[in-house]
Amino acid sequence: MPPGKRCRHGNGSKRACSCAMGNLYRFTEPIILVSLARLGTAHGYQILQEANKMAVTHAGLDVGAIYRTLHLFEEKGLVQSEWDTEGSGPAKRVYALTSDGYTHLGQWTAVLEDFMTALGKVLVYCRDAVAEA
Repeated sequence: MPPGKRCRHGNGSKRACSCAMGNLYRFTEPIILVSLARLGTAHGYQILQEANKMAVTHAGLDVGAIYRTLHLFEEKGLVQSEWDTEGSGPAKRVYALTSDGYTHLGQWTAVLEDFMTALGKVLVYCRDAVAEA
């Protein structure tokens, strides 16, 4: 994460916040954050459907990763949830971003911009190496 834009959500937690560029493989955290920002309020399956539209791997995100991340986000105050008992069928837990969640999405945006810049450089080097071969 860029200097001066460090996330504080990992402080005091057993797990470091992945915006510190740890596990970025599927970009689970930013994809869930932006999915919720786009949907407003949604239950897990709706979030999964929206997230998989943006999946960066062919595997997409699995439902377990969605719920684990939502639980972690709720512990950190990035999302809030409540039970929706309206309509037929079982109650569903619905989630919405908090103001801290939107702030964290902004932090992720900076991380992803830096990541794209770095990947762009790597891509140029790769293309140059292939062209020279």
